[in-house]
Amino acid sequence: MHHPDAEAAVISKSLPSGIKLVIIGSTSFWGHDSDKHCRGLAHELAQLQSLVVVTGGMDGVQAEFSHAYVQARRTATFPEHLFQLLPRGMEACSVGVTLAAGNDLWERREILGRVGDVCLIVEGGPGTEHTAQVATAHGIPLIPLVRTSGCAQDLYADLARPAVATRSDWALLNDRSASHTDVIQADRNLLLNLHRSNA
Repeated sequence: MHHPDAEAAVISKSLPSGIKLVIIGSTSFWGHDSDKHCRGLAHELAQLQSLVVVTGGMDGVQAEFSHAYVQARRTATFPEHLFQLLPRGMEACSVGVTLAAGNDLWERREILGRVGDVCLIVEGGPGTEHTAQVATAHGIPLIPLVRTSGCAQDLYADLARPAVATRSDWALLNDRSASHTDVIQADRNLLLNLHRSNA
């Protein structure tokens, strides 16, 4: 393959302008309410007209978010702005625009971790951890939904609260007793503040 920096640069140039949010996470849901949180978050973030969502085109978190996001964007009559990165030769996703990225899943993760402005993590295992590590190495801030456990929980424990994140918003990511509405609002605030700080 081309160097992942080169492939990521080509893909980034092909994306619409706006806040580029990478969604990563488990290919199956493990938390009792992770799927509900994922759908609620997709509906809320879809109201940000300038948002551009990029996923790795996988089942579970990415598929759940993608379908809910597209539905909400259509209802709002906004451009869908959903892009799914898959290795060359794989079948296109049923929603969004599928873009070729790398020759296998490892290469695709190397590219996916380079193309966002912010990376949001729901649950997750080794593949999610790999993408998150790439994003961190390239200065892309992470929003780990720690209440969903998995890789998100592990990452949260190692991350310092970003300077632009309020203590209350950052704490809500780890509050399993908080309402979905409060946590989703905190996610939205974090996304906007992290994007502004990196703009």
